[in-house]
Amino acid sequence: MQETKLHELSTVVLSEGPWLERAGCSRMQASGFIAILVAIVLSRFISERGYRELNSDEKLRLMDGFSSTRMYSMVPLLMLVAVFWFLTTQTDLSREVVGTAYFGLLIAYIVLRTVLNQRKLAALEMPTAYRRSFMAAQAISLVGVAWFFFTFLGT
Repeated sequence: MQETKLHELSTVVLSEGPWLERAGCSRMQASGFIAILVAIVLSRFISERGYRELNSDEKLRLMDGFSSTRMYSMVPLLMLVAVFWFLTTQTDLSREVVGTAYFGLLIAYIVLRTVLNQRKLAALEMPTAYRRSFMAAQAISLVGVAWFFFTFLGT
């Protein structure tokens, strides 16, 4: 049922139409937007479902264990976005070169965060089922982000 509705929505969104032309993007780029949105929602759904399965002690250890990580993990990502914006708008560097370097650094950051998060979850003695769902959610997010950037760098 949900799969049919998602297919219908994607067919409508990706169909040729004046909104696509007004937005100044291609079908491929529109698919990138859809992919990242679906990945974010699906990833969040999986994460929340896994979190609900934890008992109170595990939830407390998880929140305490990641308190400093939550506060500082966005700093490198925001710096990366700022540098990308600066290099693409304020310099004459090739968009393809900057985009490829940005995408490579973004993937490296995500992989590093994933490894560090998995180590932290193991150190906090989180259940294996939760660690698996956490990893699945991160993998789905990575695929969505990868497709989003592929569609914009490839066009």
